[in-house]
Amino acid sequence: MTSRLRPFLEKKGLLVISLLLIFWALAVASRLLWNGDVYGLDFHVYHPDGACYSQFAFDMAGQSEAGTKEIIQTYSDIGSPIGSSLNETGDAVLECYGRGLDARVLYPAFSVPFVALIGLPGMLVVPALSWLCAILVPALLLLRRRYFLGAAIAGSLAIASGSLARWSVSNTVDPLLMGLVAFTLLFLPIFRPPRRSDLIGLAVLAILGSLVRQSFPIWVAIALGPWIVWMLMNRKMQIRHSVRRNPWSGSLAVLTGVAISSWYAVGAIWGSQNSAFVFETWKGAVTSSIGVALTTSEPTSTLPTQVTPGITETLPTQVTPGITETLPTQVTPGITDALSEIWTATTHAVNLGWQVIYTEIGQLVIIDRALLILLGLATFAVWKNRKWAAGYMFISVFAMTLAIGAINSTLGINFRFQMSTVPFAVLLAGLAISSSRKQRQETSEATKIDLGKITSKSPT
Repeated sequence: MTSRLRPFLEKKGLLVISLLLIFWALAVASRLLWNGDVYGLDFHVYHPDGACYSQFAFDMAGQSEAGTKEIIQTYSDIGSPIGSSLNETGDAVLECYGRGLDARVLYPAFSVPFVALIGLPGMLVVPALSWLCAILVPALLLLRRRYFLGAAIAGSLAIASGSLARWSVSNTVDPLLMGLVAFTLLFLPIFRPPRRSDLIGLAVLAILGSLVRQSFPIWVAIALGPWIVWMLMNRKMQIRHSVRRNPWSGSLAVLTGVAISSWYAVGAIWGSQNSAFVFETWKGAVTSSIGVALTTSEPTSTLPTQVTPGITETLPTQVTPGITETLPTQVTPGITDALSEIWTATTHAVNLGWQVIYTEIGQLVIIDRALLILLGLATFAVWKNRKWAAGYMFISVFAMTLAIGAINSTLGINFRFQMSTVPFAVLLAGLAISSSRKQRQETSEATKIDLGKITSKSPT
């Protein structure tokens, strides 16, 4: 038995893993039995967005017609009927293609064997297993360092979360993205210096993530936070040397390059995906305003041709004496209106961002204390141990997911877009719990990549 596997197979480690598996199984079973009833709110296990993902899976399994009937009947039975149309033969069809979801093929593809075996309930298997991965991957990293209590408590809080249960036992894509993000912890320089082989794993995960949903900002954010902090802590170093010596440069370059390239490739193959509504509105306001400003700022040589024909009818005699002085004043209102429109669109976007933060945290206070405690412990770990690289990953990804919620004008979705932060929150919360006074010095040295120093030997 190798030294690396021994901590996993110790009695305490096996006990923690067993408890988490049992707790997770009970959470999944309760979600299915009570149909998502959380604090008096009925969150159905079959989400409206999931109808199309389910149809894609049935199509891949060669059961299109039977699958469509099962989907329509199931949604009708739970009181959430979905729209459908009839084809030439009179069979009901779901109009899922061409709605910006065509590229999200990974979740339906993974669900094919389960759908073929048990029908529509098979769409719940991949999300539920992804939820388990998001808990076990950081828990195993904690157990390797013998932080048994931290792994048990942090993992249990993630399982007890009603919000995570709501989305993770439903036919949506967000849990699968959360599970993929969890595996980045195995390839990032959190507990050891970077290795070239890690870059392959990160590239594969970023590619797979692009086939789950539009997520390239999240993959960039994973390494961006630690990279920026390392650069700030080593700002006296020449930029060329600091970039080369930064342990996060390779991860950031691969995740950014692969994620953005995959985004463009998806658009070229499957067409435009769902847009960011608020950002598109803001961009439209800016573009139109700039166009207005440029139009009203044309050379004055063109202006007289527009005024002369009807000068006696359209302009009073007061304008005639000072026509060269009065004409420029007509440019100012156009520019002022353009700037005002940009300002209005910008303040609306910023205000909506604050509403997203307020609403999401408010929902956790009311209906999900377990997840709120988990996030609180993770935040405490960031504040207490400022050289833990995982802390800046958590901050960066959390901020990015809140921004995604804001630019998509989605309020009150109960932590759905923020699920990608859960693996980092579990890891940080476990480290915070395990860092008692006696252990703090040991933990600080054994669980971090010092952001201000390059180590040549992996910590043990």
